[in-house]
Amino acid sequence: MTTRQTPLMRAARFVGDLGNPFYEEERHRDVWNEASAFGLQLALVTALLFATVSIWIVGRPALPYVEIGLVLTGAVGGLTILYAQRLGVDVLAPQRLQRARMIPLAVLVVALLAGILHADATSWSWSTAAGTVTGILVVAGAIVLARRFARPDQPSD
Repeated sequence: MTTRQTPLMRAARFVGDLGNPFYEEERHRDVWNEASAFGLQLALVTALLFATVSIWIVGRPALPYVEIGLVLTGAVGGLTILYAQRLGVDVLAPQRLQRARMIPLAVLVVALLAGILHADATSWSWSTAAGTVTGILVVAGAIVLARRFARPDQPSD
């Protein structure tokens, strides 16, 4: 399959150094793919764990840093998924996700959200609640649109 060189694909080739002769040997590619998957998952879980511990220990002063960390972590994860989708791979397909594996992650996310609500309890208002609901709806809508327009059998590019 040929892939149009969109800015995302050009950036990925540059950042990942994908033209490097290292990738010409199949075993190197396989090992590096597994190592990269492990590293990405470890970075995502570590970022969530760090954010959760920070918000519960430091409290409200950590809130802006936790929020920035979550935005950056979400952007990295989102761009990774988008890259795979651009190459025709749906990494979010239900058959790929193991529900039991997601339980500890879900518990971590709930603890993080509870910590954020606890740390920000003094400034919580109806407008904050409306903003939160709006943000959740926008993200959910973006996920639905991304899944609709990036089918594995119909590559985006």
